[in-house]
Amino acid sequence: MEKYSLKNQIEKVLRGENTSFLNPIDANYVINGLKKNNVGYKVFRLFLESEKLIIYRDRLAITLFEIITASQLTHREILGAFFSHNLCEDVFGDIIVDDDRYYIVVLNKVKKELIYSFDNIGKKKVKLVERDLDTVKGYHLKFREIRLHVSSLRIDGIISKLVPTSRSVSNEMISLKKVIVNYQILKNRNYTLKDNDIFSIRGVGKFRLVEVLSKTKTNKYIIVIYKYI
Repeated sequence: MEKYSLKNQIEKVLRGENTSFLNPIDANYVINGLKKNNVGYKVFRLFLESEKLIIYRDRLAITLFEIITASQLTHREILGAFFSHNLCEDVFGDIIVDDDRYYIVVLNKVKKELIYSFDNIGKKKVKLVERDLDTVKGYHLKFREIRLHVSSLRIDGIISKLVPTSRSVSNEMISLKKVIVNYQILKNRNYTLKDNDIFSIRGVGKFRLVEVLSKTKTNKYIIVIYKYI
């Protein structure tokens, strides 16, 4: 978000409202603004690894919907359907695809509109049903653990192992803005990953560097990466 929009988000909390859905970087901006005003706050995330957060003081004006359908849906299909309803990404949170159950949390200001108009995703018939937030309590993103031997923690080298490809192609992907680290487009191809850095490679997937286990006798790092699925 632009700074003026983030300042509006701070004003919302000061008025006792909740913010829109924010990425972690924008959420930190709002939190710092509230701290300067000596205002207490709470942070809502739908599940532990949620990328979209809400900052609030007392009450949340949000609704959790389960998407009921006889068909199988993908995260991409659900996301595309919400954008096709001309909804901005700050009015809905993370999408949960848990086997054959699908959930999404939205701001209450779009709740009625969705109930009356959201009846299909592509050619698949769907229905939105309100659920208690506790319905998804304890949900975690699914992931596959990957262990790599790398000569350094530079992201271009790690990308070349994950894709897999050459380091020059990795650098080209960075130049083409296909790599996002901690919710920002990566500009520094020499960036060194740190524990719990989250990064995405367009067309490949989303990853998190969990930890550096050790070094080998040949001075290579053994690292653990989660690839979210």
